[in-house]
Parts: sequence; C-alpha cells; structure tokens
Amino acid sequence: MKTRLLPIFALLAAGAFAQVDPSRTIATINGDEIKGSEYYRRMEFLNGVGRMMGRSFAEFPPGFLTLEQLITEKLIQQLAKQSNVYPTDAEVDAEIKFATETDPDILKDWVAGGRSESEFRSQTVFNLCQFKLMTRGVNVTDAEVDKYYKDNPSLFTIPRMVTLRVIAVNSDEQARAVDGDLAAGKAFGDVAKARSLDVTSAMGGEFGKRPMTDLSEVLRKALETVKVGGVTDWIIGGATRAKFQMVAVDPEVKTPLTDDLKRKIRRELLLTKGNIKNGEQVPKEMRELRQKAKIEITEKTFAEAYKKFIEIFVGQGGAPGAKPPTAGGGR
Repeated sequence: MKTRLLPIFALLAAGAFAQVDPSRTIATINGDEIKGSEYYRRMEFLNGVGRMMGRSFAEFPPGFLTLEQLITEKLIQQLAKQSNVYPTDAEVDAEIKFATETDPDILKDWVAGGRSESEFRSQTVFNLCQFKLMTRGVNVTDAEVDKYYKDNPSLFTIPRMVTLRVIAVNSDEQARAVDGDLAAGKAFGDVAKARSLDVTSAMGGEFGKRPMTDLSEVLRKALETVKVGGVTDWIIGGATRAKFQMVAVDPEVKTPLTDDLKRKIRRELLLTKGNIKNGEQVPKEMRELRQKAKIEITEKTFAEAYKKFIEIFVGQGGAPGAKPPTAGGGR
C-alpha cells in the first residue's frame, strides 16, 4: 500500500531529539562556548520565525509557538472529554500494541531520541483525541473496506520493478564505438565505464532499481521486448543517445488484505467520512471552546504574542481550531 497510510508514530519517532542539559556545552566556535541554557533561551525568542496565517506570514518567537501548540493540544483533549470521545485506557493500550507490533523498535527509538515511554503514551492519547473527534458519529463496515481494496488495486500493488544500467553519448560516432564494444563481447558495465558520458559511468552505468511506472513512456516501450541481460536500441533525446541494459526484473506484487491492512483502510475511510461530517463542526467547537477558555499567560511577551495571534485569526474569520488528522494519525 502506498505510504500515505504510514503510521504517524514512525514519523514522531524519527523526529525525536534528546533533551539538552542547560549546563552542558553543546558547541564551540573558535573556543567560544554555547551552553544549553543559551540554546534554550534563544529558542524562546529567536527572530525571524513564525507561521503562515492565511496568505500572510506572521512572526512569532519559537517559544510562543510551542506554548500555543500546548494550549491547542490541551483544548483538543478537553473538547474530546466534553464530547464523550476521550480515549479509554483500553483504546490507548490497543493503539500502542498495534504500533509496537507494526514496528518492534518504535519505543526503543523513541526513548533513544530523548523521550520517555510516558510521553509516548501521552502522544498516543492526543492522536486518538484528534482521530475520535474527527470520526465522531461515523462508521465503516467490513463490506466498505473490502470494496475499497477491490476498487483501488493500484494503491495496494507494488509495481513491476526493473534494475537497469545505462550508457549515454552525444554523437553517432560515440554510439558506433559503444555498439562495436558490445558486439565484441565486452560487458555492458565495462563499456559504460569507458565510454558513457552519464554521471553513472564510474559505477558501470548503474541506473538503479525503478518502478516501471516511473519510467518515461519511450523507455517503457523500449524495454517491452528486452529480456534480462538484453540491451535496448538507442533512445534519442535531443543531442543525447542512451542505451539501457535490463539487469533484473521484479514482478508486480499485490499486497494481501491482512487484518493490519484492513485496519489502516478502515481508518482512512473513517477519516474521509469524518472530514465530510465533522470537518467544519470540530473547528467551530474548538473556536467556541477557546473563546470561553480562561487562558492566563504569565510571560508578558508570550501574552502579547497570543493576543496578536488570536486577533489575526479572528480577522480571518475565527480563532484557531483543531486540524483534521492525517490518515495515519490514529489507528
């Protein structure tokens, strides 16, 4: 299945970084040290950072953007509780179980990145809150899952893959020299090293493994009658002439409809339906909740930034609300 269903946990684990000790030197420039405390302070108030708001860019310090994100996350979780869709411990456990079965190293990588297992659980809770808010009141049957799988074969098929080598030249004379070497029995890779003008020449013309669907129509047609080990005719494009060797072929493979895949398809269909049903309602509820919320920011700079932040959104038709999660945002 295509990567649009990639579990969000994998992305979160890949983006995790270890905490920096404020007293530790994290860099030196010609002997001048940068301590962790300076690093954190600059992160709070770094200039030139902000967010696109509508069609314009508004500058906000990173520290404020972090605070605003935390406020939004708290409000989303509060809205989930008010809407009676806050995830149960059993649902969170099931989500984590699925994540660890899908990627056995996910928790290890998460912890190695500087985060705790309790933070992993908290992130899971937040993801589920978003997912359950956006899919509130919708259902997907087994028949709908089966139909989606049947009606979208390209999403669940690994296309035919070909491994190729290439020789590229820019004149008829050079092309005849290549043909002469190949006719004399010289290996395609050796001829590529000796005569190809392509950047792959040093590697014997290795073009790599590519899906047939990613190749140009001209190249696909040239490869139709070529068997493994065979070579295409010259393909001419402007001043360049290219000849390809078929090194290997991997046949097309259909991904079986396993229970895990059914789960992923069901989640995507739930989100599709949910965005239609709740795509406007949830942001509206978030706006109302934010307007009613008692939000007190003790840091003056951040308090002023938050006021500006809300004023910009109001000017665009409303305060910030919940964003629909991606297909991988919940399981």
